[in-house]
Amino acid sequence: MLVSGGAAGVARRRATMARVKPIVNREDVAPEHHALFDKLAALRGRISGPSTIVLHSPGLARPWNEVSEYLHRESLVEAPHAELAVCATAREKDCGYIWNAHVPLARKAGVGATTIDAVRDRRSVDGLPSAERAVILYVRQLLQNNRVESDVFDELLKAHNPAWLVELTSWIGRYQALAGILNAFEVTPNAPAEVLPAAPRAASGKARPPLPAPRVTQISRRDQVPEPHREIFDAVTEGRGSVRGPFGMLLHSPPYCRRHLDVSTYLRFKSQVKLESKELTIIATAREKDCPYVWAAHAPAARKAQVSDAAVIAVRDRADLTSLPAAERDVIDYVRQLARTNQVAQPVFDRMRAQHGVTGLVELTCLTGHYGIVSAILNAFEVAPAPDAERLDP
Repeated sequence: MLVSGGAAGVARRRATMARVKPIVNREDVAPEHHALFDKLAALRGRISGPSTIVLHSPGLARPWNEVSEYLHRESLVEAPHAELAVCATAREKDCGYIWNAHVPLARKAGVGATTIDAVRDRRSVDGLPSAERAVILYVRQLLQNNRVESDVFDELLKAHNPAWLVELTSWIGRYQALAGILNAFEVTPNAPAEVLPAAPRAASGKARPPLPAPRVTQISRRDQVPEPHREIFDAVTEGRGSVRGPFGMLLHSPPYCRRHLDVSTYLRFKSQVKLESKELTIIATAREKDCPYVWAAHAPAARKAQVSDAAVIAVRDRADLTSLPAAERDVIDYVRQLARTNQVAQPVFDRMRAQHGVTGLVELTCLTGHYGIVSAILNAFEVAPAPDAERLDP
């Protein structure tokens, strides 16, 4: 879906307090979770940002945080590229919290003021250093059009390797997910903070159908994975029978794949969100991200979970939701609003909280973010479903 220009997500002033009580003190969690709280607090000196929300689901918080720890401590992506990608993602998602947290880190990593200003003001990247230009275009194209043009993809792949590009894509998807949490729950930066200006999106390519073949070799055999990491291949196949879909790309970076798998396992099989709401969230995310693979994998699963045919069709066709049952309508509307406007209207948020509880809503928000990461990998690397799979047209 091609996103039109405009100031989506900055049209109204953010609330000054989060929509749920942020978890910042040890006493905010049950005693059995004190060790987890202490571990997370020790990493950065305190609990802040997305963690204050995700800790409402302690079972999810552990694997969720381990993804961040890998990216920040072990990622193949060098700090200048990673922090620039995070800032560009924050700008696309109109997330003031991430912007204010990471612009200083980008500057410290050597990203120049001209580049940061171009990202903030959504200006053309012409004239910027080629490496910075490519990273910004990659973010803009992936988040605005759900695809990356071949010249941009190939430039980064040639300069690096598949594992590096998998991790860069995961940085973008990860911070898109974190922005979703912060925006949905209205977690704002502490004053004084730079306010992201309203600005039309810079041109970043165009919407197009997927390409017919993956852009890099998919990993499907154990011998394609380095010996020290083959247990990660085994962990993927244990739960799924084979390596397919996003894991064929994620296994180019086995250590990151392991952490992604742990989050996926929790959200799919341990989350307190009811199965029908989970599957509806996943297909609504697939539609917003124009991801044929996720749609083909989960539309049948949604029907099996008792999601109504009317809801599946409404999601697929981006149709009006008025005639749907309230529970289905609100889930779809929540995902749509977060994806399209980077915010959620208060009545929708309140109904979702009443329906799912705080923990359930946190997990559902993380679920749409997680499948945003999955869709980013599949779309950027052009992984298509089987030819006879259920179609999702642009």
